[in-house]
Amino acid sequence: MLLLPSLYFFMDNDYNLPHLLEITRGEIFLKKKDNNLVVHDTLVPGFIFLILYVIWALLVIYKNPFIHSFDQAIIHLISNNNPVSVAIATKLTVIGNTSTLTIATIVLFIGLLIAKKFSYAFFSAGLMICANGYNWITKHAVERHRPLVHHLVFADGYSFPSGHSVGSATFFGILIILTILLVKNKFWRTTLITIWLIFPLFIGYTRIFCHVHYPSDVVGGWLEGTTFVLLGFSVLYHSYLKKHK
Repeated sequence: MLLLPSLYFFMDNDYNLPHLLEITRGEIFLKKKDNNLVVHDTLVPGFIFLILYVIWALLVIYKNPFIHSFDQAIIHLISNNNPVSVAIATKLTVIGNTSTLTIATIVLFIGLLIAKKFSYAFFSAGLMICANGYNWITKHAVERHRPLVHHLVFADGYSFPSGHSVGSATFFGILIILTILLVKNKFWRTTLITIWLIFPLFIGYTRIFCHVHYPSDVVGGWLEGTTFVLLGFSVLYHSYLKKHK
């Protein structure tokens, strides 16, 4: 049998995981180096989303015609008086309430402390505080009023950006990060990430459906929340993950 020297190199395969290819004694063995996704610094995409958010906010602030057309098109597409749709939207929109996400964040924080994931715990709590605090400041700086139509649920304060969208994008973005970092099984990791992605999208939809936000408020909230998650993870990456590889 032909004897070949061992050859090692990293590659990405269908699992999107780094693998070690070893060729020894004419036989090829594909070995998993580990079962974790490779994580990278998210500073660049974070700044990209920040730029998109700033541009979107300026379009809203200066009442660009595109924003008006965008809002009207989405509202026309979403609005309906179907009793089942109304019941579902008005019940599930509370998932994005400040009180709901605050309780969920506290539970997550305590759970991570119990699991001795201290860096992840303070990352999660700190990011939620920063994102929601900044959103409160932005709302009062922009002072955009809510749609002047009948609201299907109670909503007060200013409209842009949507607090429900910011909060849900940030919280479930944190869950996506924690899932990538902590869940080893590929099936459950993919399943959970998919579920976490759906929540902010659906919550944003309910805010438009319930007439308490313009679609541009929701998009602004998603952009803001995503920006905080990406920039926040970059801080976690450089302050903790990179040092503990």
